[in-house]
Amino acid sequence: MRGKQLRKMVMESIERNWPVHVKELVRDLGLEMSNNSIKKISYHMKQLEKDEKIRTKRIGKALIAWPHDMERLRVIYELIRVE
Repeated sequence: MRGKQLRKMVMESIERNWPVHVKELVRDLGLEMSNNSIKKISYHMKQLEKDEKIRTKRIGKALIAWPHDMERLRVIYELIRVE
C-alpha cells in the first residue's frame, strides 16, 4: 500500500470507525505497529485534513480524526436544537 491507495484506505477506515486514533488506524489497516507506520498514517491524515475530507484534533498527545461530513451534521444540529 502506497500513496493514493493508502490514503483512500485511511479515509475509508475513518468513515467506518470515527472518531479514531492514529494507532487504531494502523491496527485496522493491518500494518506493523511501529513509529514508521504511525508517521505514515499521520502524514496521510494531515493530507486528508488539508483536502478538507476529515477533521483532526489533538487531545494531549493523541491525534483524533473524524469525517468532515460529521462536522457539518454537528453544525446543523446546533442550528435546529431547541433550548
